Amino acid sequence: MNIEPIRLTEADTAPPVPIVRDWSRRPTLVLNSNSFMRNILINVLRDAGVRDIMVETHASRAMHALREISPALIVADWAEQADPDEDRVRLLQRIRASQGSHYRETPVILMSAPRPRADIERARDAGASEYLVTPLAPITLINRLKSLQTDQRAFVDSSRFAGPDRRRRPRRERTPGFKRSSDVEAGLTTPMEAARRAALALAHETRLSGDPLAIRVGRSLQRFIALQDTYTSAESEVVEMHRAALALLTRMADNGDPLRDPVVTGLEMIVDKRLGQR
Repeated sequence: MNIEPIRLTEADTAPPVPIVRDWSRRPTLVLNSNSFMRNILINVLRDAGVRDIMVETHASRAMHALREISPALIVADWAEQADPDEDRVRLLQRIRASQGSHYRETPVILMSAPRPRADIERARDAGASEYLVTPLAPITLINRLKSLQTDQRAFVDSSRFAGPDRRRRPRRERTPGFKRSSDVEAGLTTPMEAARRAALALAHETRLSGDPLAIRVGRSLQRFIALQDTYTSAESEVVEMHRAALALLTRMADNGDPLRDPVVTGLEMIVDKRLGQR
C-alpha cells in the first residue's frame, strides 16, 4: 500500500505578531447544556468585557451557528455524553478539520470537572486552546481570557495536528526533549537524536489514544528508528509515512470506515522492506 508522505511543520518559525481579539466587537459562542452553569458563565463573560454572546445547548446546533457567525471565542462544557455526536472533543476535531472555514482557528476553551491526564492530552491534541477545571473562580476565567487576547501561539496546520501551538514557551536551553527541525537547525540536537525523541513521543501519544492500530504504528516507527545509524531524506520519508498513516486512521475512524487494518499492515510491510535493504 502506498502512503503519501506528508511534511510536518509545527511552529518552526519565529513567534508571530500578537493577535488582539476584541471580545466587545465579535460574538462569543457558549455551548453548555446546564442552565445553571450557563447563566453563571454568561455573567462572568460579561464582566470580562464580552458583549455579544450566542448560546447553544447541542453540538450540532453549535456547528450550524459557527457557519453563520464569525466568533472571537468558543466556550464549551465538557461532560460525559451518551450521544457520541455531543462529544466536545469530537466537535473540536470537526472545527479544526474544517479547511477554509472562517472559524477553524477560533480559540476554544473546554470546561469540565477534573479529568484524567489522558483525557486532557486528548483534548489538547484535538486543538483545544485552554482547559479549565470546574468549579472555578470567575477571576480564573477572566485571566485566561486576557491571555487569549494577546495569544502568542501560532496556529499549527500539519498532517497530524491542527490547533494552537502546543508549546506555550520557547525552549531556551538544551534538554533531552529537543525533537523538532527547528531544534536541529538551532544546533540544539542532531537529526538522529531528534528523530529518536520524536519517535518516542509519537509512540507515547499512540499508547494514550488506546487505539490498537495507532499503537502498532507507534511501535513500527520506534522499531524503524532504533535500527538507523543516520537520518537522511530516506529515513525522513518513512517517518512521514507513519504520521500520514496515523492521520488516515483518525479520518477513517471518524467516518466509521472499518477497513483500517490494511493501512497499518501496508505500512509495516514497507518498513520490513526498508529494513531488509539495509
